[in-house]
Amino acid sequence: MPEAYRRPGMQEALESTTPLQRFVLLAVADLDAREDSGARSFDVREFCEAHAAELDGDPFGGGGVTRQAIIRALSALEAAGLLEENVGDQSPVGKGRPVYSLAGDSGVVLEALAGDDHVGPLAESVRASNE
Repeated sequence: MPEAYRRPGMQEALESTTPLQRFVLLAVADLDAREDSGARSFDVREFCEAHAAELDGDPFGGGGVTRQAIIRALSALEAAGLLEENVGDQSPVGKGRPVYSLAGDSGVVLEALAGDDHVGPLAESVRASNE
């Protein structure tokens, strides 16, 4: 089990993440709860663009939802043990596209995110819609 899930609570694992990373984690949790195929960066960006107006504050630091910011957030979350990266389908140039999934249960992640200042209300909404 990843390091983040061995700790007493998910809240501690989330304390070292940025608001944008928590928003991206919420997107992956939503996609993970609804589909078994995992989340690609463009799926995450779609979620973020669709729900950015529902957030308290601007987790993007004024830069909006950029592809690079989402890819950096996904990589950081994977390095922190909150996400797992797998190689998905191949791109037109023959490289595998990364597909991300939660390293643990989506319910645990959504519950922890529900207490967040930025994404909490949206996490509650996502949790309710996936039940």
